[in-house]
Amino acid sequence: MKKQFYFTLIGLLVSGIAMAQSGSIRGVVFDSVTGETIIGANVRIEGTSMGVATGLDGDFEIKNIPVGKKTVIVSFITYSSQAVETEILEGQTIDLKIELQEDISDLETFTITAVRETSSDITLLKNIKESLQVVSGISAESIKRTLDSDASQVVKRIPGVTVVGDRFIVIRGLNERYNTVQLHNINAPSMEADVRSFSLDVVPSNIIDQILIYKSPAPELPGDFSGGMVKVFTKSIPDGTSTTVDISTGFRKGSSLRNFRGENRRENHWLGFNDGANDLPSDFPERLTGLSNNEIDQAGRSLPNNWEEMNYNSGLDSRWAVTHNFRKDLGKKGMQLGNTTSLQYSNTKTIFNVENNAFEAFDFEANQPKLRYSFMDVEYGQEIMAGAVFNWALKINDNNTIELKNLYQRLTTHDFIDRFGDQIAQGFTQNNFAFFNEYRGIYSGQLVGTHQFWNESAKIEWVGGYGLSYNEMPDYRRYRTNVVDAATGESVLFIPRGQTPDFLGKFYSSMRENIYSFSLNFEERFNLNKNTAFKPIMKAGIYFENRDRTFSARNLGFSRGVNFSEELTQIGIGELFDPSNISVLNGIRLGENFATSNFYNASNVLRAYYLSLNLPLGKFNLSGGLRIEDNDQRLQSPDRFQPGTPTPPIEPVIIDQVDLLPSVTLAYNINPKMVLKGVYGKTLNRPEFREIAPFGFYDFIFDATVTGFSFLKNAQIHNFDLRWEMYPSLTETISFALFYKDFKDPIESLYGNFGSEQSTFLFRNTERAYARGIEMDMRKSLANVFRSRFLSRISLLANISLIDSRVTLGDELSELLRAVDRPLQGQSNFIVNSGIYYDNELSGLQVNLNYNVIGKRILLVGAGAIPDTYEMPRNVLDLSVKKSITPKISIKAGIKDIFNQEFLLLQDGNEDGKFDRNNDQAFRRFKPGTQYSLGVSYEF
Repeated sequence: MKKQFYFTLIGLLVSGIAMAQSGSIRGVVFDSVTGETIIGANVRIEGTSMGVATGLDGDFEIKNIPVGKKTVIVSFITYSSQAVETEILEGQTIDLKIELQEDISDLETFTITAVRETSSDITLLKNIKESLQVVSGISAESIKRTLDSDASQVVKRIPGVTVVGDRFIVIRGLNERYNTVQLHNINAPSMEADVRSFSLDVVPSNIIDQILIYKSPAPELPGDFSGGMVKVFTKSIPDGTSTTVDISTGFRKGSSLRNFRGENRRENHWLGFNDGANDLPSDFPERLTGLSNNEIDQAGRSLPNNWEEMNYNSGLDSRWAVTHNFRKDLGKKGMQLGNTTSLQYSNTKTIFNVENNAFEAFDFEANQPKLRYSFMDVEYGQEIMAGAVFNWALKINDNNTIELKNLYQRLTTHDFIDRFGDQIAQGFTQNNFAFFNEYRGIYSGQLVGTHQFWNESAKIEWVGGYGLSYNEMPDYRRYRTNVVDAATGESVLFIPRGQTPDFLGKFYSSMRENIYSFSLNFEERFNLNKNTAFKPIMKAGIYFENRDRTFSARNLGFSRGVNFSEELTQIGIGELFDPSNISVLNGIRLGENFATSNFYNASNVLRAYYLSLNLPLGKFNLSGGLRIEDNDQRLQSPDRFQPGTPTPPIEPVIIDQVDLLPSVTLAYNINPKMVLKGVYGKTLNRPEFREIAPFGFYDFIFDATVTGFSFLKNAQIHNFDLRWEMYPSLTETISFALFYKDFKDPIESLYGNFGSEQSTFLFRNTERAYARGIEMDMRKSLANVFRSRFLSRISLLANISLIDSRVTLGDELSELLRAVDRPLQGQSNFIVNSGIYYDNELSGLQVNLNYNVIGKRILLVGAGAIPDTYEMPRNVLDLSVKKSITPKISIKAGIKDIFNQEFLLLQDGNEDGKFDRNNDQAFRRFKPGTQYSLGVSYEF
C-alpha cells in the first residue's frame, strides 16, 4: 500500500511539473479582405502532431504546448498558408489574430455541385445552437460509431432519453404517452393497437440522416406532447453512388443455441408473413348466438388444431441489410437526382426465465407479504423484422428540391409461454400455456417540397403524406393443466364448466389504420435595413391530419358439454381438440364472450394553424406565437346489436375540442459561444383510441384484463424551460437546463382488483401533477487536453437528468388508489447516459463504450390492496468495436448489456419507503442476457 501511495504521488508530481512547463495558444483566423472568420481552417504546431480545426467563429485553442519557440502553421483550401512564429512561456496563453489571403493562381476553373451536409456532428451542433427551442439530437456521423441497428437504440445516446421495451421513447423520464414522433415533419403511424406511440425499432439506423428531439414547445411544433417531440429524418441525395452489404450474427447468453419451444413452423415461417393458417376460417359465423348445436359444433371443428408446441434449436441471431445509394448530376445548373434504397431483415430469439408473483394486502401483523400466486415462466420469443426504404430526391436548383420518401416495415412476434406455479389463494398447483402471434406493420409515404425565393429570404416547405398501420393477432390461445400429484408431477387438463376463454380459449383481433396528412410551412426573413442586424423572421403554417381506424376482436372459449366425460381431462391437448371431441352434447363446446365493444370504428381529424415572429434585439432574440389545434376525436361500435340479446351498442365517444397553445422564447447570446434560453409553452395530451374504447383484453403476462374508459379528458400541460448552452468547438457542447411542467388532468393507467378476483387495468384522469428537473450534458474531445496521440483521439459524452414529480389524485381517486403521495406514472427520478469514443481514422479503428441507467419509475399504479409497482434501475454497459480491414471491408463486433442486471418490478409491500431487492415484493424479475455480435460490412 505504501509503494502504491508513493508511485501515485510521484505520478501526480511528474504530471504537475509537465503541465506547469507548458503554455497555450488561442486565436481567430479570418479572411484578410472580407474580414469574415474562416471555419474549418487547419492550425498546427510545426514539427509536432498538435493541431486543431477552427470552430464556428473561426476560433481555435491549443493547450499544453511545451515552452520554447514555436511556429504556428495555418492553412485552408484556396488560401495561402500562413506561418507565425511565437514563443511559449510557462503557464501563459498567447493570443493570435491570423489573416489568410486568397490564392487561386494554381487552381483550374471547375464547377462544384454540392448538397447541404446534414448528417455530420458539426452541422447538427450548429443547428442546435441556432435553434430557439430546447433541442438535442444525434447525427449519422455519431450513429456510425456505434453498433446500433435501429432508431430505438440510437436515441438512447441523446441527453434525457431512454427507451422502454426496446421500442417506445421516454424523454425527461416521462413515459411514452407524452412523446410524439414525426417522420420528415409528418406524424409517424403507429402499429400498436393499445398505445399511440411509434415503435422506433422499425427505423433502421443505416438510413437515418439525423434525429432531433425538441423538449420545449413552439408554434410550428405539434401541440400533443410534453416530454419531447422526436423528428426522424432519413437520407436524401447521397454523396455518391455505392452499395453496402452488412451481415451480422449474434449470441445471447441463456437464449442462443438452446432448446427452443414454439408452435409448429410452416415452410415460409422465417419470412414473418401471416400465411393465414391461424386466421379464423372465412366462413366462420359472425356470431354464435342463435345457432343450433350442430352449427356450433361445425364452427368449433373448423378452427385449427394447433395447440401442441414443437422443439427446435434456437440457433444464433441473424441480421442483414443492403443499402444502395445513387446520385446523378443532371446538366450544368446544379440539378441532381438521388436515390437511397435499403432492405433490412433480422431474426432474433430469446428465452427468459421469469419469476412472476401477485400479492394480496400486506400482513402487517405477521410483517410478511401475502402471496396470491407464485409462478415461474419460461418465455420463448422470436422477432422477425423486415422492411424497405425507398427515397428519391430531385434537386432542381439551389432553391428548389422535391423528395419522395417511402418507409415500409413489418415486425412479427411469435411467443410461447410455459407458466408453472402455485395458485396459493386457491390451494392448487397449475401449468398455464399461451401461444401468441402478432403481425404488425407500417407504411409511410411522403412527397416533400422545399422552395426558396426572393433572394433566399423566403422559404416554403410542404409535405403530403399517407400512412398505413396494421396489427393482427390471430389465434392467441391459452390453456391450463392442474397438478394432481406433486410427487410425480401428474396433471390433468382444466376444462371449465362455464365458458372461460382465459383458461381454454382463442382470441383473434385485427386493427387497421389509415392516416392522411398535409403540412405547409412558410418562412420570411425581413431585411428592413441592411445597415442593422434587425432582421425579423415570420413563420406561418397549417397542418391537417385524418386518422381512420377499424378494430375487431373475437374472444372464443371452450367449456364442458352436457354429457362431458372426465376422461377427456386426462388426454393430451392436441387429442382433446380432435373433431370427434368437439361436441355440445358429448365433449367440449365452443362459446364466445361477445360484446359490441369488441368492434369499433374510430376517427381523429386534426386541423392546426400557427403564426410566430422572431425579433433579433442585439444580443437578445425574442420569439413567440400561437398555435391553434381543432381536434375532433370519435369512436363508435358498428351496429351489431340484435333484439333479445344483452349486448346493446355502446354510446358514441366524442371529444371535440379547440385548444389555443401559446409559446414564447427569449434567448440571450452571452458571447459567440454561449447562449441562454428561456421558454414557456402550453401543450396537451389526448387519450388514444384504445384508452377510450370500452373493450376488454386479457393480458397473459400480467394475468389481468385491460379495459378502456369512455370519459377520459384531454390533459393540459404548461411547460417552463431555462437552458444555458456553450459550444467550445465545432463538435463540442456543454449545457445545463432546468425545467418545470404543470399537468392538469393527466391520464394514468391503474392496476387493481376493483372488487373482483381478476386484476384489471383501467384508465383515469388524475386531478393535477407536476414534474421538475435538471439536465446536464457534455460532449468533449481530449484532443486539446492531452499531448498524447492516443488520448487525443478520445471523446467523451456524459449527460444526467435529475427529476422530481408529484401527483394530486382528486377526491374520487383518493379513495380508490393505494398511494396518495407518489410520483407521476412512468416518471423516472434520474437518467444517466455516458460514453467514451476512440476514433483512429488512420488505422480505421473505432472503439466505443456506452453506459445507461434510469431511476426507478412507477410502471403500475396500484389500486385497492395492491401497492404501486416500480420498475427498478438497470445498469447497462455496451462495448462496440469497428475495424476497417480495407477501404471497402470493415469488421464490427460488440457486447451489449455486459452487466446483465435483472429486469425487476418491485412493490414496497410493507410501505416503509425502502425498496429492498431481496426482501420487498418482487412482482416480476428476469435477466435479459448479455448479447455478443459479430458482423462484416462490404461497400461496392
